[in-house]
Amino acid sequence: MMRHLGHLIGIACFAWQGAVLAQSGRLPERYPQKPVRILVGLSPGGNPDLFARMMAHKLGVAFGQQFVVENRPGAGSSIAADVVAKSAPDGHAIFVGDSGVVTTNPHVYRKLPFDPVRDLAPVTLAVVAPMWLVVHPSVAAGSVAELLALARSRGRPQPLPYASSGNGSIHHLTMEAFKAQTGADFTHVPFKGAGQSVPAMLAGDVLLGFVGYPAMSQAIKAARLRVLAFSMGRRSTLTPEVPTVAESGVPGFDMAAPLGAFVAAGTQREIIARLNQAFIAAIRAPDVQERMANIGMEPVGTTPEEYEKILHEEYERNGQLVRRIGLRVD
Repeated sequence: MMRHLGHLIGIACFAWQGAVLAQSGRLPERYPQKPVRILVGLSPGGNPDLFARMMAHKLGVAFGQQFVVENRPGAGSSIAADVVAKSAPDGHAIFVGDSGVVTTNPHVYRKLPFDPVRDLAPVTLAVVAPMWLVVHPSVAAGSVAELLALARSRGRPQPLPYASSGNGSIHHLTMEAFKAQTGADFTHVPFKGAGQSVPAMLAGDVLLGFVGYPAMSQAIKAARLRVLAFSMGRRSTLTPEVPTVAESGVPGFDMAAPLGAFVAAGTQREIIARLNQAFIAAIRAPDVQERMANIGMEPVGTTPEEYEKILHEEYERNGQLVRRIGLRVD
């Protein structure tokens, strides 16, 4: 989760090359020496999975070696991150996903099988992925104001159920922040990614949620879901007619998923530098830029040092939010 997103996106402006080369020093003679695993903590179909697959193709071409995406959903992406944290520190296993695995999960989960802050080394904050607030057509609301009025109506026997991509996920935190700022109540139903949550929403098993563009675009076009608002602080060029949540009566609301790359702590700085350079070159590729624009992703691209600073700031900020909304998972 990120607040002050405009500042974040402007941090690097891809001014990465000098810092990467300065820290790289002597490059390893051969990296990678075998296929590289890219671990994703959500099921196929959502932003992290799509981004990881774009990167796997580009990195494979750049390094002349296979980069293979593996989906290990569950526990707020901690299952996938744990695989990377406990892998050999040689760059042959990479976690690609929401920064929340480092900045949020330690505050949410009472027990984790590893220490995300200690056991993962940042490579780059790659992109920011916003979300849209959507509802099932059976929900009698065409705006955020109408949704809040419905949620607060005394005639409802129970709160409307909402979907997320798991406990502690950006979708979960965003809705909980929305609830905290509006005083509305909705019941959380966690899934293992948009590949599961969106079909459940289409079936009417859950009635609303914050969802990324790739997972919901076809359903929106087919009127199988209704979009009410955009999660970031200014409107999306993909849906310029859709108001922001902030415009819809929730001042200051500005949320999106920061997607980054991590390797095991202790990985040689030279390998991290090479990966950083390759990731950012991939993000800058015209075909990747076009694909990202078509699904609402916004490129960032930072040095490892810049990302480490961002993670520290977000760790403190997300901890305050988690404590404020009382979120804790055993």
